[in-house]
Amino acid sequence: MEILCISNGHGEDEIGVRICRALQKLGHSILALPLVGEGVSYQRQGFAVLKDVTGVMPTGGFLRMDGKELWRDVQAGLLSLTWRQFRAAWGWSRPDRLILAVGDIVPLAFAWLCSWRGTGYVFMATAKSEYYWRDRGQRVPWGGSIFYPWERWLMGQKSCRGVFVRDQLTADWLRRHCRLRVNFLGNPMMDDLEPKGLTVIDQNDCWIVTILPGSRPPEAYHNFSLLRQLAESWCRTLKTKVIFLVALAPNIDREILVTELVNHGWQNHDRFYQENAELLLVDSFTDCLHLCHFGLAMAGTATEQLVGLGKPVFSLPGAGPQFTPTFAQDQVHLLGSAVTLLQSPADGAAITDRILHDHDFFQNAILLGQERMGSPGASDRIAQMIDNCAAIPKVPYDLSD
Repeated sequence: MEILCISNGHGEDEIGVRICRALQKLGHSILALPLVGEGVSYQRQGFAVLKDVTGVMPTGGFLRMDGKELWRDVQAGLLSLTWRQFRAAWGWSRPDRLILAVGDIVPLAFAWLCSWRGTGYVFMATAKSEYYWRDRGQRVPWGGSIFYPWERWLMGQKSCRGVFVRDQLTADWLRRHCRLRVNFLGNPMMDDLEPKGLTVIDQNDCWIVTILPGSRPPEAYHNFSLLRQLAESWCRTLKTKVIFLVALAPNIDREILVTELVNHGWQNHDRFYQENAELLLVDSFTDCLHLCHFGLAMAGTATEQLVGLGKPVFSLPGAGPQFTPTFAQDQVHLLGSAVTLLQSPADGAAITDRILHDHDFFQNAILLGQERMGSPGASDRIAQMIDNCAAIPKVPYDLSD
């Protein structure tokens, strides 16, 4: 079957890629429509992309964080781009095809509108979790769920053949209180995270800490500066040796980070040294996740993946456009006590207090990672259920049956 994957964000693209790869193995033909950016993740994996209707906005895809940033995107042609993207999806739609919507209300609405041409759709809801309000100790949100009534209406249509959510709590809540038949089969973000074999010398009797500054310049450079200050603050409270692994995204300029380090007293000898600390700039992201004891992070998807592997995280609020104070606080609600939000780079002593004196700290992180992020293999499980649906495309089919 021909499947169009519509996703609206860089993290959503990565999730879409994982599911599409599994669908391709089952014999389906994949076409991607990334609503944010140019679909580099899809292209890197060899998937065809509707390139004529892709574009890069000034915010880089984080316009939901700030009204002023949204206005910048509108001025740059966001509305006309969105209209052209919808027309492309509409023109592609036929009764014998299927849409995989990944993200939030936007790709879900695209998919529902295209169902007027007979195209069925499935929805991977990545942006919301009932943990967002439950861990705040707040009352049940207006409408009875973190999902708005109109979102739930779209998820309950006959043309929607399946809904997948990001955690078991959300699935249970939507089933019990909203009478929606949804599935939790794990989180695709936890797939394809096998280590590549990086070896860090002198691993005994030292802390290994991964630094995740994010992947979108120039914000990532500002985040790195804050996390560097936090790392230095923490090291001053220790006598133990520390090895920092800085995970470099492909579009991060290594030389900018090198300049930052050298200008602040780190000595460059292939690796960087300062007092009891050693720092490496590492291209192998998955090795950074597996080798560390915990992380210092100001990132979105990467932080969730680190927590999913059972590693606790310390973070700081940033200036955005992605990692704003609101985003950072929401991440704490999503991932629970596995993430500790500090207020200043000078709060290094708080890290020492947690890792040395809270005896349940690391064990709780392991339990929370499994609870909030699930186990690997979600992409294959989701693809198999979509494949079951695609086998009988002209009949509305509930994947929960």
